[in-house]
Amino acid sequence: MKMTKPIAVLGGGNGAHCMAADLTLAGYEVNFCELPAFRESFLPTLETGCIELSGIGRTGTAKLHLATTDVVEAVHEAELIHLVVPASGHDAFFSALLPALTDDHIVVLWPDNFGSLRLTHLLKEKGATANPKIAGANTLPYGTRLSGPGKVELLLSTPEVGVAALPATGTDEVVSRLQEIYPCVHPAPNVLSADFSNPNPIVHPVASLLNTGRIQYAKGEFYLYREGITEAVARAIKAAYDEVSALAEAFGFDVIRYDERDFRTTASIMGAAFQAPFDTMGVIARILGPKSLQDRYLTEDIPFGLAPMSEFGKKLNVPTPVMDAIIDLGSVLCGGDYRRTGYTLSSLGLTERTPEEIIRWVEKGES
Repeated sequence: MKMTKPIAVLGGGNGAHCMAADLTLAGYEVNFCELPAFRESFLPTLETGCIELSGIGRTGTAKLHLATTDVVEAVHEAELIHLVVPASGHDAFFSALLPALTDDHIVVLWPDNFGSLRLTHLLKEKGATANPKIAGANTLPYGTRLSGPGKVELLLSTPEVGVAALPATGTDEVVSRLQEIYPCVHPAPNVLSADFSNPNPIVHPVASLLNTGRIQYAKGEFYLYREGITEAVARAIKAAYDEVSALAEAFGFDVIRYDERDFRTTASIMGAAFQAPFDTMGVIARILGPKSLQDRYLTEDIPFGLAPMSEFGKKLNVPTPVMDAIIDLGSVLCGGDYRRTGYTLSSLGLTERTPEEIIRWVEKGES
């Protein structure tokens, strides 16, 4: 049965614009919301209430049910809430969202990036009485970029997206709801499996840092998937993936598996994770960026992707030398302390839990 309540899409970037437009063109009522702090960049969408979607799939002018900078207004009538923001923006949205959440809400993070753990911890920390269902995806269902004010282009689609609820006892219910709008969704073992299966932290930081000189010299004209992934860089990406796989194995769950040949292309595993109707590698090669060392490929994927996984490695006594090197080098080159400013086991509420207790919690909700 098709959803009758509006779907709330929270965010204002590439993925959020694409999701809001695509779901609107699919016939759903969408409440689209960006935070007031980003009102200026969101203004074209806010004033017109429309998004122009081009590229593959559904195209045209999407007339939104609601465009707003008021999170409470956006989620009031909604049951399904899609949070589509970089992990660095999670806490800002969580702060606005917490007072508005009810037991009836389903919050899905695209991608999760450990955000489901963070939101659940904040609900407990703040003494919230609401008990919404919270779930996380390993990636977005789209590869997309804004092409202008209020305009977005869908370049690639994701053939398979893993989603898990927290705890995983609620996964089947959430996945069945999502499959109505995204047939590509399938159940992941738990949210940690979804988090560890995100290709972004595996590919982006390694490839970007190994091209630091080229990124700075190019001054915005750098194409990572055309210029940046050479044979040597591909070996480093594969080494990072092997470390993530070892962490998952130590926890007792699996991550998305790739063929060896998937790592041996200029798109690396992104060419397997995302697909175009024709010439996937060519489409990915045309994606511009990163334009600077302050790009989310580094400022999101290191502190909110690699850094927490490194901490899990220490808890599990699983070595992560490649991840650790990228975190430490990235902190120096980008001018940040990525072990402190991103997600930590403390900020996720996991410091005092043993690995066995963590797994019982994410799978069964047992403390």
